[in-house]
Amino acid sequence: MSARPANEGSPGSREPGADPGSQIGVRNEGAEWLGRPDDRACHRVDRNRGAALVIAMLLAALAAAVIATLASGQSQWLRTVELRRDQVQAQALVLAGLAWARQVLQDDTAAGPYDHLGETWAIPLPPTPLDNGFIEGRIVDAQGLVNLNNLAGDGAIARAERRRLAQLFAQADLPLAAIDALADWIDEDDAARDGSSERAGYVEARPSRLPPNALLLRPAEAALVRGIDGTRFAALSPFVTALPATTALNVNTAPRELLQATINGLDDAALAALLADRARKMFTTPAEFRSRLPAGANIDDLATIGVRSDYFLVTVSARQRETLAQGRALVKREGSSPPRVVWQTIE
Repeated sequence: MSARPANEGSPGSREPGADPGSQIGVRNEGAEWLGRPDDRACHRVDRNRGAALVIAMLLAALAAAVIATLASGQSQWLRTVELRRDQVQAQALVLAGLAWARQVLQDDTAAGPYDHLGETWAIPLPPTPLDNGFIEGRIVDAQGLVNLNNLAGDGAIARAERRRLAQLFAQADLPLAAIDALADWIDEDDAARDGSSERAGYVEARPSRLPPNALLLRPAEAALVRGIDGTRFAALSPFVTALPATTALNVNTAPRELLQATINGLDDAALAALLADRARKMFTTPAEFRSRLPAGANIDDLATIGVRSDYFLVTVSARQRETLAQGRALVKREGSSPPRVVWQTIE
């Protein structure tokens, strides 16, 4: 019986001359899979490379997000700066336009004691191109309009103003009773013209309010008076104003609607003839105005009309690129001095 080699059949035995590495990774019975050492190293390297690639991609995405956020914020900031710059420039143009209007009105004092629509101040400034925009403006004789604050009085001017306003209210479908409510809103006492308290109609109003018993600063304030619809009253804005003093109507600048409400016995044909006569030659006195009225027309009281004005409304608009600024001012002319700004708004 021959003896078996010591390594024959043993788990760690290999044939003579066999490559030691060729036996690694062979699964023997009851043995674990060992694998080659260089394979295990490659697997670890691949895993590390994959993790590094994922991290690099995440960092790149984060960097891109940060850059996009910064770029967006900077763009918005630049846009805000540009809009603010344009707004400042547009408002500066509006201020320059208001100063121009005051100068025009001051120069007009040398033209004579009459104010009419043939003077320089009455010519609107058309849209005038400027770098990156334009400017336009106009001057309106405020004494050629209905002065709502005249209603606070009880003399001839107050009665004439009430008559003009009644015709305007009828055209705008506003109740005539609201004229008394408006007069109560601005007069000094708290007694209504119907004998009741002025506050009675406002205590339960929403929003609640009370009559200020003071002159209006803006015509739009009349929309707070009971019985006056703000939307319908806004349609009367070309014909009404609110001045800080009692004023007569300038018949040289008043629109046809107010002339018709001022003169008795004036039909449409006679009104057209009167306007054509005014365009040919201004009126120099209230008496001349009455003498040139068409046949059959007359006026109740010459004290309610005039031919010159002290108060003027100025409107100026200016655009710089996409920004529009608007300015409005009420100015009062006082002799040879520069006209005084009563109030001014710039938006």
